[in-house]
Amino acid sequence: MPKYQDIVSELIRLYEAGYNDAMLASRLRDHMEPKHRALTRAERFIRGFEDDELQEGIPALLKEIRDAQ
Repeated sequence: MPKYQDIVSELIRLYEAGYNDAMLASRLRDHMEPKHRALTRAERFIRGFEDDELQEGIPALLKEIRDAQ
């Protein structure tokens, strides 16, 4: 999976090469969809611990994941 810097560099390169907004949006979507799927799966898993009193920080972690989506 490419790193954030690589994604930004690719988008800048495409923009400077004259690619249109639709192409840039498509490339960005290609990079972001796997991350969104991973966050969704993580949120679903961690949600199973939400009512477990022995687990600390679960509400804050879930909020962070949900805010990132």
